[in-house]
Formats: sequence, C-alpha cells, structure tokens
Amino acid sequence: MRWNLEKSYLTELAARGAPVPASAIVEADAAVLAGALERMALTEAVIKPTVGASGVGVERVWRGREAEALARLRAVTRSPRVLVQEFVHEVAAGEIAGVFLGGAFSHGLRRVPAAGEFRVNSQYGGRMEAAALDHATIVSMTRLLSMLPNEPLYARIDGVRRNGGLLLMEVEVNEPGLGLQLAAGAGDRFAAALLTRLSVA
Repeated sequence: MRWNLEKSYLTELAARGAPVPASAIVEADAAVLAGALERMALTEAVIKPTVGASGVGVERVWRGREAEALARLRAVTRSPRVLVQEFVHEVAAGEIAGVFLGGAFSHGLRRVPAAGEFRVNSQYGGRMEAAALDHATIVSMTRLLSMLPNEPLYARIDGVRRNGGLLLMEVEVNEPGLGLQLAAGAGDRFAAALLTRLSVA
C-alpha cells in the first residue's frame, strides 16, 4: 500500500515492461513542465499530483499553457511534484477495470466519464458500471498484478484498450471503489479472501 501511495509506481511498472502511457515525474514548475512536454514530444498531456485521489488536481495541459494548468492544480493541492502523462484519448470511451480479490480475478467494471470530461471520477460526473472483460484482458491484468511488490488483498487494475491491447492507467490498492454491489457474489468473494488472508497472518 505504501508503494501505491505515490504515482511514481507507474514509472516503475513501465520500467518492468508494463504498457503505460508516456509518463514522467517532474517538479511542479511551469518551465520544468514545459521541458518535459518538449522531451516527450507532447503537445497536450495530463498532470496529476504524485499523491492524490478521486481526480483531485488532475488537469489537462497544452504546450505553452503550462502555468495555467499548474495554477488550477495548485488551487486544490500543494503537490511539489507532478506526474505528466500523455493525454489518452481512448478514455472518452471509458476505462475498463478488473477487480482482484486475494490475487484472483473477481469481476469487471467500466468507468465512464461525463460528456466532455476526461476524468472518470464520480465528482466529475463519471459513473461506474458492470462490464464483461474478455479472457485476453483478464490475462493482461493478471500479469500486471503480478508485477506488484506483494500480492494485495484487493486491487483494481484500470486501463483502456489501445491497438488491440491493454494500456495501464492506474493500479488502485488504497481504498479503491471495488463495485462489489455491481457483481453477483463479489461481496462473498471479498469476505472469503479476507478470511483466507487473516488465517495466513
């Protein structure tokens, strides 16, 4: 859970071979951010506080307008560093999510943004719904879960489909919405995983 608290874990997963959008951790400074966009050859991107939740401080940024985006971010957080990431247009179709309990796949979800919004969080009008995930996607998510330092009791793997594969957006271990109410038997599977973990401990 400590490992998952700071979004730098995404750059670690990318170094291990995870399919992650072009990303970098930089100082929350307009000139530094501009340099990062140039190095990454991005004209638009998303910036996120390195420690955050629920989409707070997540802002879209365009080349030449870095100071504006940082001002919006600073209005809600004092994060000294940000994750700068390519803008993933596939999010408009919704993120797919796999919920894992005790290391085993439990159920699939789709997180859909409101019209005209890129953030899928509920405070921005996003909604969560049940979704059937194909076998290849579940296999990909299971592989990503295996890259974590330890097997978590519960986790949500968020991604989008790109070029027939899965592009990882987030690994949610700290208080993720698991959508247990959206999948039959998910509550029972969660309880069973918890009891198993407690018996081992």
